[in-house]
Parts: sequence; C-alpha cells; structure tokens
Amino acid sequence: MSKKNWTSILIDTGSSKIKNKMKAHKKYTAFCFAMLVFFVAVFLVVSQNYSWYDDAIVKILHEETSFDHIESGGHGETETYYKQTLTGMIKNGSLKGKEIKINNVFSSSGVYDDEYKAGDEVFVKIKDENQQQLTGSISGLKRDKYLSILVALLFLLIAVAAGRKGLLTMLSLMINIVVFWFALDRYADGINILALSNGLVIFFSSISLLLVSGFQRKTFSAIFSAILTVWITMTLFQVSMSVTDGVDYAFMEYLVNPNDLYEIFMSQILLGGLGAIMDVSITMSSTISELISRDPKISYRSLLQSGREVGHDIMGTMINVLLFTYLSGSIPLIILKMKNDVRLFTIVSQHMPMEWYRFLIGSIGILLCIPISLFVAMILFRRTTSWRNWRFSR
Repeated sequence: MSKKNWTSILIDTGSSKIKNKMKAHKKYTAFCFAMLVFFVAVFLVVSQNYSWYDDAIVKILHEETSFDHIESGGHGETETYYKQTLTGMIKNGSLKGKEIKINNVFSSSGVYDDEYKAGDEVFVKIKDENQQQLTGSISGLKRDKYLSILVALLFLLIAVAAGRKGLLTMLSLMINIVVFWFALDRYADGINILALSNGLVIFFSSISLLLVSGFQRKTFSAIFSAILTVWITMTLFQVSMSVTDGVDYAFMEYLVNPNDLYEIFMSQILLGGLGAIMDVSITMSSTISELISRDPKISYRSLLQSGREVGHDIMGTMINVLLFTYLSGSIPLIILKMKNDVRLFTIVSQHMPMEWYRFLIGSIGILLCIPISLFVAMILFRRTTSWRNWRFSR
C-alpha cells in the first residue's frame, strides 16, 4: 500500500473519532439541558402546589417586629423574645384570596420558634372562619419548594458527574425509600420488625448494587459478600450478648413498645452499617475483577497483596464515616447535657451507649467485609481465570 493511501486512512480514522466525540458531547449537553429544564419545571409546579394541601397556606405580605421581653436562665444566660404582627393572604381552600392577621412570638435562639418575614409561606390554623377579620396561628413553614431545589440540585449534579450511572443511583435511592416506607407500614400492622429488617438487608443490597453496577459477576460477588458480612457480624454480636449482661435498652430514644426493644435495636444495627459494608464489598470486588481482567495470570500472592492494600486504604475512611454519622446525631444531646453541668467524659462514657454499640458493631462489620469480599471475589472469579494458572510466586 502506498504512502498516500496510508495517510488517507489515518486522516479518515482521526476524523471519524472526532465526529464520534462531537456526537457524544452533543448528546451529553442535550441530556444535561433536558435535566435542567425538567427540574425547573418541577420547581415551578411545587411553588404553586397550594391545592395539594388541606391545611390553610398563607403567604406573608407584611410583618412588624417589636421587642417583647428578656428571660434569664439558671447559668446567667439571657434570651430575648420578640413579637410579630403578620399580614398575609390565604392561598388555598374556601377562604382563598382573603386577608388574615397572625401574631407570632420568637426568641433570639430560635430553638422552639421561628422568625418570619415578608414572602414566606406558612401553614396556619384559622381560629374562626366566620369572623370578618380572620386570625390564626402558624403551625409551620412551607418548605417543599426549598426541598425541591436541593433535590433537583442533587439529581443534576449526579447526572452531570456520573451520567447514566448517576441516574440509576438516584433510582435505587427512591426505590429503597419507598420500600422502607412500606416496611414501616407493615410493622405498624403488627409484623415483626426484625424479620422485616432481614428482608430489607437483602433487598437493599441487591437492588442498589444491581442497578448501579449492573448484572455482572463483580456485582453478585459484592451482594453475597455484603450479606455474608452482615450475617457474621450479627452472629458475633448475639454470641457476645449471650455471654454477657446484654444491652440496657433504657438508653434507647423514644421508647413506645417495651415488648420488642431487642428487635428494634437489632434492626438499627442491621441497617445502620449496611451502606458502608456495601461500599467496601463493591470496591473490593471491582478491584479483584479489574486486576484479573488486566492480567489473567496474576499470581495469587500479588492478587491478595493488592486487595489488602486497597482494603487498608478504604478501612479508615469508612470507619470515620460511621463515627461522624452517629456522633453528629448526638450533638444536640451532648450540648443539652453540658448546659446542665454534666461533664463531657460522663456523657460520652455513660449517656451514649447505643451510639457506641452501633459504631463499634458497624466498624467490626467493615473490618470483616474486607477479607470476606476479597476471598469471595477471588473464588468467584476463578471461572474467568483458571485457578491452576495462578502462580503462587514469592
């Protein structure tokens, strides 16, 4: 073949690659624009969804704020209170379009109350609908439009950053929320919550990993590893409870039914660390899959060493995720007790046992998931690469 023909072939190949990249870029841009338009439309709909609510919704048109009084606490702190006179217009129901007067009192800390301003939309309990001048009290702020902005921003960022996989991630999240809601309804109907939680562990692990990672061998390896890790972790915890005094459930929050405290606590443990365990399992499975696909004759020792290195890298970060998750939920309790002269050491050591149980058991699950996922992936992938082809080199 002549030099001229080779040159033309290279030019045609390069131009076709450029065209394919341009087409892919156009599709990606069109996709992002369509997502942006969709979320703007959703925000506009949510901003005008007054008819969806049975409670009266009032848009505040005018507010007047004045000083009311000052209260002193037992430790020398003071709190200032203010009163507001609000004028608004009812946006839904049979009184739609009518003016209403509302009195509101709020504090400088804003712990139990809120300050409102013109433009806010609030839920109002009307005192007497037959009065000429309507009055009422505020029961809460209408926040759905702000929530829609956050949800839309999350969806948009995931779609831009991860494309199709990002959308599948959000789809799995929504499915999990609906199924969890359904499970709580079944618990209210009298079904054992621990049995429901066992089913949720299997469902959440399967649907989340299958939707995001697809029907691949590494996905099934991760699902099996996650479920096996949860089972081993809970078995170890139950054994430790049987040989000790067990758990004092008096420290559990919002006790409503003392007959199933054990089941509720075990359900918290089951679901609390599942996300971190799934993350570790898919990371280890993907690592082994990638190593074998790049070098089918990789030695057993090299594969094991590489998997351990990855496990060591993700171990600390995932345990810290659990720590900060449980700790952040306890910040209000810690501050409240410190305000009442309870020492921080006493709070952490004696008043937060449930948080420590959840954190420690979840951390043990993460530590167990690393070797379990590593060996499950190595066993499962041996069909791709014959076991006898692996070299046990030093």
